[in-house]
Amino acid sequence: MGLAAAIGLPYVTSPDSGLRKWANSAVEKPAATSTAAAAGLSAAGSAPNASHPVTRPEGQPVTHLGEVFRFDVTTGWVLARWPRVTTRLATLDLQGYRVALVTGTKESDLAGSLTYYFNPDQRVQRIAFKGTTGDTRMLVALLSSQFGFVRTATPDPHLHLYQVKEDREVVSELRIHSISTIKSTDPHGRFQVALVIERPSES
Repeated sequence: MGLAAAIGLPYVTSPDSGLRKWANSAVEKPAATSTAAAAGLSAAGSAPNASHPVTRPEGQPVTHLGEVFRFDVTTGWVLARWPRVTTRLATLDLQGYRVALVTGTKESDLAGSLTYYFNPDQRVQRIAFKGTTGDTRMLVALLSSQFGFVRTATPDPHLHLYQVKEDREVVSELRIHSISTIKSTDPHGRFQVALVIERPSES
């Protein structure tokens, strides 16, 4: 089954027409929160302000992106790692568990929403992330080495596209789009990231 990671970003024609349909139905509102802003989310989920002090990111610290982009996790692990989990995210025969993800404060860290989709066997079938970062190199290196993502040419000079194909069908996709206005005060919000990783067929 094809997937698309064109989550809220300009869509580039893919041989798999089912990709766009899944992306539009599976993902909620796009995450516009940068790492710097998301790091200040309160326990209630509101943005920091003069009367609402900045607090630490929710959930356990992430020391390496491989800790969260993995397929051996369980629903119990997700519920134990994050204090707030959105669970009414069923799509087809998958059940989603969405959390707010802030991996740190470095430019290469990620901030946004992370969703694990579990199949009827209670195994992670799909991982989706939508958010921002200031430096994509660490994410690209992880996805290339661990899941076989390969750079794909596109007609959009502002879009960096990486895909995994099986039998010439796109099954996983990473879309990195440059944000139109880059602010020096927000070095963590230079790129929008939309990612869908389908469980490798051999695992």
